[in-house]
Amino acid sequence: MSTTIEYTAYPLSDILTRRIVNYLSVYRLVIAALLVTAQFGGLVSAEPTPGYNIAGNAIVVTYLLFAVYFLFSGRRSDPDFYRLATHSLFADVFFLSLLVIVFGGVNGGIGILLVFTSAAAAVLLPLRIALLIASIASLTIVGTALWRILESTTTPESLIQAGLFGITAMISAVIANQLAYWARDYRLIAEKQRETLSELEQVNELIIRRMRTGVIAVDEAGMVRVMNESAWFQMGSPSARQKSLKSLSPHLFHALETWKSDTTADPKPVVVESSQAQVLPSFVALPGKDGFGAMIFLTDNNVVARRAVELSVNSLAKLSGSIAHEIRNPLAALNHASQLLEESPQIRLPEMRLINIIQNHAKRMNGIIENILQLSRREQSQPELIPLHIFLAEFANEFETSQVNRQLDFQAALDTEETYILFDKSQLSQCLWKLLDNAVDHASKDPSVPRVRLALTRNEESGFCIITVADNGPGINENQLSKIFEPFYTTRKEGSGLGLYIAKQLCEANQAELTVDSEPGEGAFFHVRLALARATPQEV
Repeated sequence: MSTTIEYTAYPLSDILTRRIVNYLSVYRLVIAALLVTAQFGGLVSAEPTPGYNIAGNAIVVTYLLFAVYFLFSGRRSDPDFYRLATHSLFADVFFLSLLVIVFGGVNGGIGILLVFTSAAAAVLLPLRIALLIASIASLTIVGTALWRILESTTTPESLIQAGLFGITAMISAVIANQLAYWARDYRLIAEKQRETLSELEQVNELIIRRMRTGVIAVDEAGMVRVMNESAWFQMGSPSARQKSLKSLSPHLFHALETWKSDTTADPKPVVVESSQAQVLPSFVALPGKDGFGAMIFLTDNNVVARRAVELSVNSLAKLSGSIAHEIRNPLAALNHASQLLEESPQIRLPEMRLINIIQNHAKRMNGIIENILQLSRREQSQPELIPLHIFLAEFANEFETSQVNRQLDFQAALDTEETYILFDKSQLSQCLWKLLDNAVDHASKDPSVPRVRLALTRNEESGFCIITVADNGPGINENQLSKIFEPFYTTRKEGSGLGLYIAKQLCEANQAELTVDSEPGEGAFFHVRLALARATPQEV
C-alpha cells in the first residue's frame, strides 16, 4: 500500500498508529487490573442483586484477560495495528458497556471510560467506525439510566446526566477525529515540504559540485563544512581530515577575517599555498549560533583576466572596426594618388623612392585595416565535414602558387591517409593562411634560403590529428612565447600583431587548439590540434 493511500484512508500513519495502539494496550491493562482489584477488594459492588456481583466478577476478569491478549498481540513481529485497534476498541466498548449496566449506570463512574474509548476510536479509526463505537457507548449509558428509572432504582435526574455523557461521547469522537485529520494534513504538508526540500538540496548540491567556480562553506569558527570539486582542486586536493580553513590556506583565512571586519571592502586576489593557484575570493555571510560563517566563492584569477582581455579586445575590435572604415577611404585615395604620381614623367629617382615608401606604408596600413575588420565582423563558425587530406593538398598548391615571385623553399609533408575533421572551411583556410604568412615573414629573416613546412600527422589512438606549420627563422624567445597570441603584440615593426591572435580565435571557435613551441635559432613550430571525425568518401 502506498504512503498516500494509507494516509488518506486513516487519520494517522502506520508508525503513529502502532505507537498509540501500544500505549492504549498498556492503558487498558492498567484499567482492567484496577477494576479487578476494586471488584475483588470490595471497593465497589454491583447492584441491585448479588447476581449482578457475580456477573461483574466475570466481566472484569474476562476484560483483564483480553487486555493481556491485546498487549501481547501488539508485540508480535508484524501485526496489523489497524485491525488490532478496531478489535480492541470494540472489546473496550463491549466490556465497559456491560460494566456500566452491572455497576449502576452513570453513577458507577464507568461512563467516563466510555467517553475516552470513543475519543480514542476517533483518533485511530475512520469516523464512521468511531461514531458507531460512540453510539454504542451513548445508547448503553442512556439505556441503562432509562431502565433503572423504569425499575424505580434511580431518580429521573440520572437520565439527564446519562444524556450528557452520551452527547459528550459523540462530540468527543467528532472533535478527536477532526483533530486527527488536521494533524495528518499538517504532517502530510510537512513531509511533502521535506521531500521538496530534500530534492532541492540534492539539486543544489549537484549544481554546486559541478560549478566551475570553487565554493566553500565555513562556519563561524572557520571550519569547512562544504567544499565542491573545483574548490577541492584549487585548494590542492586536501585530505578529508583537514577541516580548518586556516590549515588549508592561511592566506584565504586571513582574507576571510579581513572581510568579516569590513564586509564592504573589495576582495583582493589570493594565492592558495598548497596549489599555488591565484584565486579571487568573494564572501557571502551565513548565520551561525556564535556569530556568522561565510560562503566563499573562488574564481580563478587567470579566468577573470582572460575574460577581461576578451571583453576589452571585443570592444576594441568594434571600435577599431569603426575607425578602420573611416581610414580606409582616405587611405585608398592616398594610394591611388601615389600611383598616379609614379606614372608622371617628371618624377626623378629620389622622389620615386619617396613614392615607394608611401605605397609600402599604405599597403601595410591596409593590411592592418583588413585584419581589424576581419576581427570585428568575424561570424560564428559553421562546422562541416572536411576531408583534410584533400583540402590540405589543394591548399598547399594554392599557397605555393601565390609565392612564385619570392625565393621560398616550401614543403608539404601530408599524410595521404583519409582524414576527416569538423571545421568551418573558410575559417580553416584563413587560419592556415595566417600561420603560413607569419612563417614566411619570419623565415625570410634568416640569411639562408627561407624554408616553410606544412605537415599533417594523425594519431588514431588519441583520436586527433595535428597540422604543423614550421619555419627556419630565428625562433621565439621563452619570454615571448606566452605573449605571441595576445592581440596587437608583434615582434616586427611592420606587423599588426593580430594575425596569430585571429588564428587562435578561429581555432577556438571550432574546438581546435593552437599551440607553439620554439627554441632560439631553431625556428618556430605552430601546431593546430583537431579531433578526428569518422566518415567515408561517399558521406562527404
